[in-house]
Amino acid sequence: MGIKNLSSDGKQSNRSITRDEWLISIDKYIEGQKPKIERIPSMLREIESNKQCYEPLVVSIGPYHHGKQELQALEKLKIRFAQQFHQACVNQVSSVNQVSINDLCAKVAEVAGDARKCYEEDSETKKIDEESFIRMMFLDGCFILQYMYILTDEKGVDQLQSVKSSNLLFVWRDLFLLENQIPILILKVLLEFRFKSKQERTDLFNNFFELMRVKPPEESSCINEVNKFVVKYCPVNVPKGKNQETLMNWEESPHLLDLMRANLIGSSGPGDKKPDSTADYWCSYRSVTELGKSGIHFRASETTNFTDVDFKSYYIYGKLMLPPIVVDDTTKPLLLNLAAYEMSPHGPSELKVASYICLMDSLIDHAEDVKELRKKGILLNNLGSDEQLAHLFNEIANQVVLDPLAYADVKNQIEKLRKNKVAVWATEGLHNHFTSPWTFSAFLGAILVLVLTAIQSYVSVFPRSSSPH
Repeated sequence: MGIKNLSSDGKQSNRSITRDEWLISIDKYIEGQKPKIERIPSMLREIESNKQCYEPLVVSIGPYHHGKQELQALEKLKIRFAQQFHQACVNQVSSVNQVSINDLCAKVAEVAGDARKCYEEDSETKKIDEESFIRMMFLDGCFILQYMYILTDEKGVDQLQSVKSSNLLFVWRDLFLLENQIPILILKVLLEFRFKSKQERTDLFNNFFELMRVKPPEESSCINEVNKFVVKYCPVNVPKGKNQETLMNWEESPHLLDLMRANLIGSSGPGDKKPDSTADYWCSYRSVTELGKSGIHFRASETTNFTDVDFKSYYIYGKLMLPPIVVDDTTKPLLLNLAAYEMSPHGPSELKVASYICLMDSLIDHAEDVKELRKKGILLNNLGSDEQLAHLFNEIANQVVLDPLAYADVKNQIEKLRKNKVAVWATEGLHNHFTSPWTFSAFLGAILVLVLTAIQSYVSVFPRSSSPH
């Protein structure tokens, strides 16, 4: 029986060939260029409750959702933003070297061929001819850059008056969908007209991603108050934080979603430490409530990096540090698309966001777990009830694949403390007998009475002589 032939792109042709020819075709098989902007993996798209999280609500970026009827309302806004972006470019150069809108589009056309290779070729993308693709890249690129400028520059506030605030929020959501990306290459060539300095271009991206930064709660202290005063009344050049450093090489990223991932995971943190060879990589977390009964308390980490997870053991109790995160209507689509990006065939090699999702899912079972993390400043709930937030993390983790070594050192330390019988007995004793400040006060009062009674008894048995011998 004949065997289907393998073409150069890995697909089968209809011509039947012999086994020897088939084996030769495998030996000579050359994989085509890997797309940098992929489709959502089918195993994730099939989950009914998550389907809408992969679809844009108001604006299409790139070819995958281009031309959809429900997204036409903002196409006119793209034209307006392109005009504004062009005018900003004109204002940056002298009257002798005026930049025409044709110059901008021509520059996009030069790199459009490379940009097209970043997408998967399917029946939908093939419908878009070369000229239509160039126009789409030009409008989408100008739209994204002008949107970033409007949100980050004080001068851009005036241009917001004609844009609905709800649209601005939905655009933010749509810009970080896996199937709604354009190559950074397009943004790079357009930005060269807008800013002549590379640092200015980098600052635009840093300031844009700084908008979603969550500031960890800081303890009230004299030093903190002095620092605030100095920053307010004596402005100085403050060094870039850890999160901003990850965006300095933004030109090397394939798209905005990848930059968002870099912004969230940051550089390597405590959570990246690997345990020794004797550790149990497969030990799991328990819920916040259950860990609390084992003497484990929770604190907000110093940064918002998903890798900034650490555990400090004090023999009979421990502290688990977790990065603070704001949870709102954009959180579920963002985390799901980041996980889909990591799980896609040609995505990042490390499942850091997916592992963070699974970590939070294991810690959160019920509303009580959410409440405890809220009290510690780890979860900032702008979504609704604690029940809704608990359900969100449980839903997101469905079918998400994690790295079994992620946070392995932290998990191993937690497991050791949970197996420490002294810690368990001490925690249970405190929980059972000192559930309120009144019982603890009564306990201290009883101790004080016993001490005073003992002193009185000692004095009555061994009275001090009233006069010297």
